[in-house]
Order: sequence, then C-alpha cells, then structure tokens
Amino acid sequence: MDLTCLYFMQLLFSALQVVLCVGRDCLLAGDSCSSDETCSPRLRTLRQCVAGDGSMKLGPGARSQCANAVSALLSSPLHGCQCRRGMKREKNCLSIYWSLYQSGIHGLNLVESYPYETVEKGYDYVRLASIT
Repeated sequence: MDLTCLYFMQLLFSALQVVLCVGRDCLLAGDSCSSDETCSPRLRTLRQCVAGDGSMKLGPGARSQCANAVSALLSSPLHGCQCRRGMKREKNCLSIYWSLYQSGIHGLNLVESYPYETVEKGYDYVRLASIT
C-alpha cells in the first residue's frame, strides 16, 4: 500500500467518525427532542426537576413526574449523547447532557457518564513517511 492510499484511508476514517458522532451530539439530540411532540414535554419536565426549586412548581407528584420523565428520556435520542470539547455552544451541550444525568439516575457509574466523546488520536502517516 502506498502513502497516498494510507492518507485517503485516514481521511475516510476521520469523516466516518464525524458522521457517527453527529448522531450522538447532545445539541442535535436536544433539538430533535424539542421538535418531537412526545419528547418535548418530558424534556421540559426534566428541566424543571433539575432547576433549583423546579420540583416545587410541579406540585405534590413531582418526584414521580421527574422519575417518569427520566425513564422516558432514556429511550430518546438524548440517551447516550455527548459533547465535543471546544464545540460551538459547548455550554448548551453540557447543560442538556447534565440535565439528564444529574437528575438522579441511580446506579450510574461516573466513568460511564463522561459528557465528552473520546478523541482518537491517530498517526499522521504523511508526516511519518518523511521520517523514513
């Protein structure tokens, strides 16, 4: 395999990673949920639950409403979404992420709930080729 082939394979792999990660972007998942008529009210309920005294606004059944909203949103595009460091609107992305995971999902391991997607650092084969 020659160097140009390796370079194009690396570009293709990078593009594929971007396409796959877009589906897991919390901003896109939040927009998708906000435009969905079944997901949107649950997201609003969850945001009220997470807000300082938001559960007071929901009334006496607040705890069960919050639990129902969380369990429903776990089957939405929001579940498993992540953010990228340095992205535009990173704070908004993290706000969406933590509103779901801060809401008290029991048994959630903090290692599993990292808000940022992992960054794979590959080799730049073009630069390495000049070494040999």
